[in-house]
Amino acid sequence: MRDHGLVDQLRALGGWLLAIGTVATLLWTGVASAAQRQAKHASSRPGASASRTPSRPTSKRPRTTTARRKVGPVTRATARARALPERGSRGTVDEHVHVRRGDTLESVLAARGVSPTEAYPWLVAASGVYDLRALHPRRGITLRFDRATRALEAMRYEIDDHTMLVLEANALGVSARRAELPYFIEVKGVACRIERVLREDAIEAGVPVRVVGELVDAFAWDVDVETGLRPGDEFRVLYENVWQTGLGRPEAGNVLGASVVTGGRTVTAVYFADADGRGAYYRPTGTAVTRSFLRYPVEFTEITSGFSEYRLHPILHVGRPHRGVDLAAPHGTPVRAAANGQVVHAGWLGGLGQALRIEHPNGITSVYGHLARILPNIAEGTTVARGQVIGFVGSTGLATGPHLHYELERDGRQVDPLRIAIESEAPVPAAHRRAFDRVKSEVTRHLAGLPENNRLLTVSLSPPAYAED
Repeated sequence: MRDHGLVDQLRALGGWLLAIGTVATLLWTGVASAAQRQAKHASSRPGASASRTPSRPTSKRPRTTTARRKVGPVTRATARARALPERGSRGTVDEHVHVRRGDTLESVLAARGVSPTEAYPWLVAASGVYDLRALHPRRGITLRFDRATRALEAMRYEIDDHTMLVLEANALGVSARRAELPYFIEVKGVACRIERVLREDAIEAGVPVRVVGELVDAFAWDVDVETGLRPGDEFRVLYENVWQTGLGRPEAGNVLGASVVTGGRTVTAVYFADADGRGAYYRPTGTAVTRSFLRYPVEFTEITSGFSEYRLHPILHVGRPHRGVDLAAPHGTPVRAAANGQVVHAGWLGGLGQALRIEHPNGITSVYGHLARILPNIAEGTTVARGQVIGFVGSTGLATGPHLHYELERDGRQVDPLRIAIESEAPVPAAHRRAFDRVKSEVTRHLAGLPENNRLLTVSLSPPAYAED
């Protein structure tokens, strides 16, 4: 009888285990189905990312942000499998570089995302025509990239006042030749009233995208140029247009000066470079507008999620902190290092997917998440410079669309990247103050003289008027 009792108990226990397993399966199926239905019907924003910080109980209500664009849910598998844009699908983009003392062609290319392996055939091709090991300060280099893939397609270097080196990619590799250099620099200017946002109004007025990016970088810490300007506010800008032989259109050079008027306050920035080609933006008083950190390490279309202690995760559907900002941008948009520093992590980082972590002076660390790819020459231990291209926008990890998740830590504590206080750089050196005052007078006078008609004009301002002798 005791044996039969034991068998009965085992049978009963097996029945209970089977029942528990069935209930668990049903519960899991229900949760999974609900999650799928919720993901199917929920509105997902580009730029929603995963936070690496564990969730904490809170009495705060979830903070939500309404995005202007909606996309469907993107799983980790589909995000990884998404193909890169095809070469030529977005045309080309030209970047004009003013050489500074100490620059090499390798350093110039690396700062713009060209790896040593990619740069090698260009250096070899150039060596048969001109020695590029020592670039001359204040000479110009024009780089042409495929906009979608960032592949280098052509390069022009100003050898002297009469000739230039022309390098071009072709089916056989890279060709090099000397060419005549009849070129000239004109100065363009425009004064605009804000109707929507600075970026859109400036581009509509004919200001090149590169110049708009310079404006954002110059004023970002003093004026919220992305979301803080209101209709009726004003901006003015003077910039170089560089015309060269063989190019059907000019390349935008330096932004010489700009001003923003908002809320009755005027902020003016004047570009000044010394004889070594090292330049920065300064207020008319000589104090620096330029900071040691870029406020925005990527040219983005909108901020889709801000820094918060509680956010409903768009994929996991649980409340958790979001200790960074999400900057939506097209897939493949270059991501720049926010400041000088050293890479301490390069690779997969949990929900942030392909990510970079860079340590900077003064106890600040920056993190860049959801990258489509990291440049081959960016690895742990690599030293990077402010503005150097380090990777490209993607949607790896837990992300609903292409964007950059950007974090900052100060002394080990995560802080809001849009609210952190960053000190200005040094003022104009006393030895250059006289030259700066001359440049300032010319630039501010021409800025003030621009008519408010939202039309791009050619300004009678020659280069010697704004460059140090």
